Amino acid sequence: MALNQSQFSTRVLQMILIPFRCSTIAIPAFAATLFLSASLMFLVEPMVAKMVLPKLGGAAAVWSTCLVFFQAMLLLGYAYAHFLTRLSSRAAQVILHVCILLPIAATVLPLALGADGPSAEQSPIWWLLLRLTLACGIPVFFISATAPLLQHWFADGDHKGAHDPYFLYAVSNAGSLLALLAYPLIVEPLLPLDLQATLWSAGFAALTLGVALCAAIMLSHKRLDAPKRVIEERTAVGARDRLAWTVLAFIPSSLLLGVTQHIAADIVSAPLLWVFPLMLYLLTFIFAFARRPPLPHAIMLRALPIMLILVVMTSGASGNLLPLPMALAFHLGCFFVVGMVCHGELAKRRPPTTQLTGFYFFLSLGGVLGGVFNALIAPFIFNGIWEYPLALIAAWLIRPRMPADKQRNLPMDIVLPLLLSAGLLIGRSILVGAISSGPLSMVLLYGLYLVPALALVNFSRRRWRFGLAIALILLFQLMPHNTGKQIIAERSFFGVHRIELISDAETPTLVLMNGTTLHGAKSLRSDEATLPMTYYSKEGPFGRFFNASAPDKVRHVAVIGLGTGALACYAKDRQDWTFYEIDPVVERLARDRFQFLEKCAPAARVVLGDARMTIGHARDGAYDVLIVDAFSSDSIPMHLLTREALALYMRKLAPGGRLLFHISSRRLNLAPVVGALAADAGFPARILSDSPPPGTSPLRRSAALVVIIAAQTSDLDALSSKDGWKALPPAQPKYLWTDQRADILRVISF
Repeated sequence: MALNQSQFSTRVLQMILIPFRCSTIAIPAFAATLFLSASLMFLVEPMVAKMVLPKLGGAAAVWSTCLVFFQAMLLLGYAYAHFLTRLSSRAAQVILHVCILLPIAATVLPLALGADGPSAEQSPIWWLLLRLTLACGIPVFFISATAPLLQHWFADGDHKGAHDPYFLYAVSNAGSLLALLAYPLIVEPLLPLDLQATLWSAGFAALTLGVALCAAIMLSHKRLDAPKRVIEERTAVGARDRLAWTVLAFIPSSLLLGVTQHIAADIVSAPLLWVFPLMLYLLTFIFAFARRPPLPHAIMLRALPIMLILVVMTSGASGNLLPLPMALAFHLGCFFVVGMVCHGELAKRRPPTTQLTGFYFFLSLGGVLGGVFNALIAPFIFNGIWEYPLALIAAWLIRPRMPADKQRNLPMDIVLPLLLSAGLLIGRSILVGAISSGPLSMVLLYGLYLVPALALVNFSRRRWRFGLAIALILLFQLMPHNTGKQIIAERSFFGVHRIELISDAETPTLVLMNGTTLHGAKSLRSDEATLPMTYYSKEGPFGRFFNASAPDKVRHVAVIGLGTGALACYAKDRQDWTFYEIDPVVERLARDRFQFLEKCAPAARVVLGDARMTIGHARDGAYDVLIVDAFSSDSIPMHLLTREALALYMRKLAPGGRLLFHISSRRLNLAPVVGALAADAGFPARILSDSPPPGTSPLRRSAALVVIIAAQTSDLDALSSKDGWKALPPAQPKYLWTDQRADILRVISF
């Protein structure tokens, strides 16, 4: 009997798929493809964020916005996979995903973000989201859909492990984790950015082959038997289950961005450290969804109050008393435990395989909502980093009820936390007024936090009592911890800026804070209205530099980073000053509150936008002095300290011009980086480390570290060793930073 065209096509397809019917290759093929898919997804995130740095600087909001984009792509990919699996034809799924979407995704490779950046009038958030969508949206969408789709294809087969494919989710997250670990330790230090993009494209090509292989395996195996599917379909999944999945995914996602923002603002501002919280986030998924979780859920529930107590009692200014490794351990450890608790609850509540793609959709929805809340909503409704403590409180309140909660005692659940927070507030006010420094003050200060910590241990047996107590203490910790009165707090894409009035025995002073870092001060005495203070004092490096510089040889000055505008008070008659500032909020605060610009250099211009972009519009040889004084919290953004940045600065200097880097930092040792830059370019450099005499108020004169570079040694002759200037020894090439490659881990002062 002759075969019709449909039967002939089916027979040909069956013959082609014969080699793929062996069940032994199913798990290796699906696991390897999922591993590669996840690795590519989490290699592209830090790689694209690194591409963005020369356009938007090193603010933590850059990484938060990137994460929101990738979470949104993940949600769209999961939604696409969910609806694609509802197609009755397996062949239709393969045609749409492999034969149509994949070629479209490949058209934008290799990835590139373009050379331009946002204008001063554009919103950095929306510019970045649009640029990411155009540059890598389709490949990332394809990769995002691959994970749930491949797990569904595996569950739809006849393999003995098909009834519980969630172990493949752990394999996928293992690939994500290893990729994130490899990026700061191997990829970033060794490979230039262009080569990274090329190799990523090669990996995408390998993923194409893997997805095609998995599709062939899926088409070659029959569906699971109908009776089992009928039983699974009878397992009801209601709106309450979906809401629980969303909330349990929302909290770790919000906390991921919250702890990243906290690390960047209050501990150390280092972009490549942003990947470590994400690594822990993925590790919680791996452990929670493993067939045999290495950390039992019950142990994580017991560890939760302990980690919350450690974080709550060391937040705010008290966290500055801790060594960097301990501060990081407390916050990242707490985040890890919260992730284990929430994702452990998700693993317990996972549905049958018939609801697999829907489960992943709502899990991804919660992740996107957490990211959107932190990156897009919180900056507009909070003037501080409130989303971080709110997520910590929510993490406690969603834990299952405890035996002690059955005993109703609402009055004490309210009164005891109020008494505890009141005692902490009174104790702090007494200590601040009674002691200033020395071993005794440290003992009393630690004692002030030890007693409430012990009380919290007792409170942790009751959910609402402990939750209210940590909420009140976190609120207390966010209050100013010095003798200052907060005048204003404003939040922008680039950080939280606070202006405080500090009154002491010497003089009332207005200070600008970013995170926990002092960014400038102004004396409110009428005779000191134009006095440079803090890092910019006349006794410090900048005062010594301008005192040694002949005014007739300094006609045009440019400053990258405005701050309070205190450097403008070194301006002389017939000098032209230009400030390059990325944040419009900083310019407004400098003009309205500090007024150094108005009183010292009323003709000075302020150019808004990232300096790497805006200073390029100035003519070559335009400036006699160029000062790099831009800070993101406690450190200079990385893209302002690269070989390409130095070449740009030197082009803008006139013959005999000098370039100054202000590199003061509590957490980063940037002198080797600048030394390597100068040595690589063949320029002489000198350094001045200014340490004020004991007893000097840091508001009047702060410790400062400044490096000066010139084209020729003779251009530095005016800077003598008697003023503290010393030759900066060349650093090893391993400290050299470029736009393509930088190793931040070498310069962190742990």
